[in-house]
Amino acid sequence: MSEPRLCVADEGPPLFRGWVVLFAVTFLLYAFTANRSAQWQDSGNIILRVVTGEVANPLGLALSHPLHFWLCKLFAATLPLEPAFAVTLVSSFAAAIAVANVFGCSVCLTGNRGVALWAALSLAVANVFWQLATIAETYTLAAALLSAECWCLVAFVKKKRPTLLVCVLLFNGLGIANHMLASLTAPAIGVLLVIALKNRWVTWRTLAVGACAWFVGASPYLYLIVEQAVQTGDLANTMHSALFGNAFADSVLNVVPPVRSLAISSAFMALSFPSLLLPAAIYGAWHGESVGVPRVVRLILLGSLVMLLLFAARYNVVDQHIFFLPSYILLTIFGSVGAAVYLKRPKAHIVRTLGIVLLAGTPLVSALAPVVAGRSEALRSMVHRKPYRNDFVYLLTPWSVVKDSAERMSRQAVELAGDNGLIVVEDSMAIYALRYTAMMEARDDIEVTVDAALISEAVETGRRVVLVPFDRDHPKTPTTGGEWQRVGDLYELRTVAHP
Repeated sequence: MSEPRLCVADEGPPLFRGWVVLFAVTFLLYAFTANRSAQWQDSGNIILRVVTGEVANPLGLALSHPLHFWLCKLFAATLPLEPAFAVTLVSSFAAAIAVANVFGCSVCLTGNRGVALWAALSLAVANVFWQLATIAETYTLAAALLSAECWCLVAFVKKKRPTLLVCVLLFNGLGIANHMLASLTAPAIGVLLVIALKNRWVTWRTLAVGACAWFVGASPYLYLIVEQAVQTGDLANTMHSALFGNAFADSVLNVVPPVRSLAISSAFMALSFPSLLLPAAIYGAWHGESVGVPRVVRLILLGSLVMLLLFAARYNVVDQHIFFLPSYILLTIFGSVGAAVYLKRPKAHIVRTLGIVLLAGTPLVSALAPVVAGRSEALRSMVHRKPYRNDFVYLLTPWSVVKDSAERMSRQAVELAGDNGLIVVEDSMAIYALRYTAMMEARDDIEVTVDAALISEAVETGRRVVLVPFDRDHPKTPTTGGEWQRVGDLYELRTVAHP
């Protein structure tokens, strides 16, 4: 079978126009549905670090994500928006690029704009992907860079243009500068380099240029590593921090998949793709050559997908399902291939119609998920009853504009603390939102801490004390010389000295 004609160079302006339109539409969707204020957990930490200019994460170099950090600084400095919203828009911007790149890569692979659009839109409205596009996180930037890497890889194998191989290495280096997840596709790229040299598609000079491009892309992260190694004089601990962070080595090196977390991650993947995308991806992974997908492309992309899935499957962290996001990029690309293959069969119009209907219904499934989960025992173990937070909405609703619990909690706490007040936090994942809000309201006099031992001293000096509980109905922090009085979902210490 002859090779499909459509690819990067062949399409020119028409493909570019399609890319721009898809990027613009999805960016507007994500920006309109993005969280606009203080946020919980790692998202809150990212926002606070950007505002305070803390490039290196105290939790370890592996959690610093310098490329994402500097993009966030750029957005926060140039957009006339609240910093939290500007930082979140980096996620929206990167997510829109990823969707458009998947479209371009799929057109390049299959020559079929229809299936490419179907696959790209399947990614765009996928529950986990949409949610990460509307909060401050690094994963959609990882997706954007991975999709660019895949597109350049496909185009290189088809066109044998050395510049495209250099771009593959550049995007992988940029991926490393954003998140160490990008290192998981390095073995597949290494295989491609060997094949390219063996078949004389490139010269050693091209590989040297590509290596330079990789180092340039990875330089924001490499600089942090060198800087810390020089400052501390401890290369071993610096490399440990760069590879694993300060507390995640056991999780990164874990071998046995955590059954419960893997089941939850599988449920999130099914929620993200309640359509024909996953069956199409499996079909496309094995039958792509029938629509002209080069065998080497299929094997390299499949190898990358296996590496990404294996890493995420045995990564035993609470939010394991998020680490499957890079694999979503490759699944959607294979999904476009599978759809292109299947649609060659007789009477495929029935499956085509079903695929479109299920895709259109994906947002409805996401809208119903919190309601269904709230009426059953599903995910009960993940519900913590944090202040003002509906955990089912927080976990399962992708449009984060409705998730204002962190803002409500932090604004109320700052208001209750008054001048020179003390805010004691039981949940360390809430402390970032509180410190960000206090900073935005110019309340440097307020102290935010997880150290409950400071309560006694605050009582003696007449300071107001506010408690942000982990569970809004069951505060665990003991008091002396007073009692907790509930105010909304927070608690204020009432004493004789401060009635």
